[in-house]
Amino acid sequence: MSAGLSVRDLRFSYPGGTAGTGTRGGTREPFLEIPRLDVPPGEIAVLIGENGCGKTTLLKLLAGLLTPSAGEIAWPERPVLVHQRPYLFAQSVAANVAWPLRIRRIPRDEVRRRVAAVLEQLGLTPLSRRWAPFLSGGEKQRVAIARALVLDPAVLLLDEPTSNIDAASIRMIEEVLRRRAAAGTTVLISTHNLASAYRLASRLLPMVAGRLQPPGVNIFRGNTCPVEDEHVGRFRITGGPELFCPVSDEPCTTAVVPMDDVIISAGDVTTSARNHLHGPVIALEDADHELVRVVVDAGVPVVSLVTRRSVDELALHPGVAVYLTFKASAVGLY
Repeated sequence: MSAGLSVRDLRFSYPGGTAGTGTRGGTREPFLEIPRLDVPPGEIAVLIGENGCGKTTLLKLLAGLLTPSAGEIAWPERPVLVHQRPYLFAQSVAANVAWPLRIRRIPRDEVRRRVAAVLEQLGLTPLSRRWAPFLSGGEKQRVAIARALVLDPAVLLLDEPTSNIDAASIRMIEEVLRRRAAAGTTVLISTHNLASAYRLASRLLPMVAGRLQPPGVNIFRGNTCPVEDEHVGRFRITGGPELFCPVSDEPCTTAVVPMDDVIISAGDVTTSARNHLHGPVIALEDADHELVRVVVDAGVPVVSLVTRRSVDELALHPGVAVYLTFKASAVGLY
């Protein structure tokens, strides 16, 4: 798996201008337009957005189920797509998982070995002889994912894999996807489940009206610390600083801070905010005609979303030292 997923100048319009297409100056706008998207091996990219924004359409284009109006899609091999409502055959769980191998005429011993391994990964071994149509929603979703993973795909596409299933199944699916990505699989997911998106994403890909948008949050990996104060918790970023945060009743491995909650200043300021970080500016990135993302090295990269006027007033540029402040309540834990 030497290459991941690559998209260039992708455009798609539904026939007749349906499903969200419009017109501009007498010319029909594409329903979906992606100038560039790269998802390297070992990365989990997560699409988020409202219904109808184009997430499922993009996955279908990447899987070859729809034909682009223009553009180029490249992958190391044909991706495997798991639909939001997967179809299972009226057979046993094991037979459903084995099906894609058998139609490829894989030797019987190898089929048994690969099926047993993927059933174990997804906690399905005790259900291997169960009739698939009688499973719960979470069990059916795990079977569908097992059927995809048994092919050991280089690129895995999942449409709402955690929709309408129980918390235990969600956590199990997330752990399996992390292990697959760590082994080099390129994973692209669409989801409405923001908690799952934050826990999984190497890259968060917000989508609005068929266009990818830059993320609006900082996502940090690490661990919550033992509670010493019943009112304020602490989160240790892996390889970085410690954050004050709300108290959590359970261990969490992801902290999320909205970029527009991070206040940037030229000097340290005294406020009610508990989190005070500092470091040099390492990049300024245009967000839109009014806003700029300022990336600061505070032990880990932290992004503050500020106005262009603030950039000018603070004379922000790469290398200048700044201070960052935000409230403990601004930190979400997942």
